[in-house]
Amino acid sequence: MNRALWTKAIDDARLLLGGLVLLMFAFNCLFVWLTSLVDLGAWQFILQSLPGQLQSLIGVPIAKVATTAGRIGLGYIDPVVLFTLVTWSLARGSDVVSGEIGRGTMELLLAQPVSRLSLLATHAIVTTVGSALLAASAWAGTYTGLLLTGLVKEADPTLYVPAALNLFAATFFLTAATTLVSAGDNQRWRTLGIVGAFYVVELILKIVARMAPKFTWLMYATFLGAFEPQTLVVYPERAWHISLRYDGTLIGLGLAAYVVAAIVFSRRDIPASL
Repeated sequence: MNRALWTKAIDDARLLLGGLVLLMFAFNCLFVWLTSLVDLGAWQFILQSLPGQLQSLIGVPIAKVATTAGRIGLGYIDPVVLFTLVTWSLARGSDVVSGEIGRGTMELLLAQPVSRLSLLATHAIVTTVGSALLAASAWAGTYTGLLLTGLVKEADPTLYVPAALNLFAATFFLTAATTLVSAGDNQRWRTLGIVGAFYVVELILKIVARMAPKFTWLMYATFLGAFEPQTLVVYPERAWHISLRYDGTLIGLGLAAYVVAAIVFSRRDIPASL
């Protein structure tokens, strides 16, 4: 692949990636510290005081979450972590095609001796590496927090490796899905709107499936049904088996989305810049 493509892809990603990596690391470290300040008994009382429907949103039994390891595992489904995941996925996935077209720079890129597939593949590889760094920074933040608070004796840091891998797999899928939409669109704002709406719908489906027993089948209609890092933490004896199923599903769907995106991008017309 053209060296200039690699340079451009890395330059476009590094500032956002650097900021999100720092955020992910700092938040997970802070989450462990905050967790260490709450008494286990008080934490269990708070959880048991919640209505049954709200307890079901956690996705694991209260007895499991009431442990030190279980409490820390909830950090991987915290809104801050989800915000980081969505920000990276939407920002990078929407930029590759519709972003370049919207800025009027796609024609300039394709005027160079590079193929469309090379352009898409370079962007995807750099973005995937960034997704892996985000997941690694989440685990590193957890590990650092455990060391600083002394909780490393109560919660083995390796418990959170499957959770971090699940975070990577979810980020990979959402980035690929965004790339697919971007591959067929001309305006980045519209790509962001479409994928943003898709994510909200998927989140709603998961919430309904959790809170309404009659609609548990909706878990199979949302990719978030395979995003269960807290479950992987509290069931260490089955973590890798579950991880293989969840992560395999997300990565498989992501790869399929990238393949379709490549086909769409290679066959579409690129509008002239105005």
